[in-house]
Amino acid sequence: MAEAIVPVKRARTWLFVLGGLVLLIVIAAMAALLLIHNKQLASFETYAYAGSQPDDEAPAAEPAASPSNAGKHVFTALDMFTANLAERDQDRFAQVGIVIEVGDPKAGAALKAAVPPIRSEILLLLTSKTADELLSLKGKQALAAQVVDIARKYIAPEFRSSVHAAHFSSFVIQ
Repeated sequence: MAEAIVPVKRARTWLFVLGGLVLLIVIAAMAALLLIHNKQLASFETYAYAGSQPDDEAPAAEPAASPSNAGKHVFTALDMFTANLAERDQDRFAQVGIVIEVGDPKAGAALKAAVPPIRSEILLLLTSKTADELLSLKGKQALAAQVVDIARKYIAPEFRSSVHAAHFSSFVIQ
């Protein structure tokens, strides 16, 4: 009896190897583009973010009025706030992300040093609000102004005029 010879399917193996190589090249190209894009973002000089430079890479001394520092603001993000609202008939809560804008890195460091009392007073403020107050644009603007007042109250006196604004990074009411 004649035995049937089964052909070896090498074309399918080569197809998988070729597909894997193409996938690897695409992933490497996307990683390279991502690194290039992040490097461009890091060199973007309109704003400086608090904590963006490690302490060992921070410049030793920068003049306060140098042209490179002119117009730079530092944004300090506070941890997410979750607070029960002052609703009488139902349980509602607000989840709010706040970023405070200050004039320079020194003011940002002073703000970070005062975060615990600032957070505490903002939580007390949020629990005194109703959902109707916070849902309107005017209510959100009033809350932002009150947060700025709280930050100015607790930051070191020489930096009080450096607190410019409070911005909401997240605002959810349930």
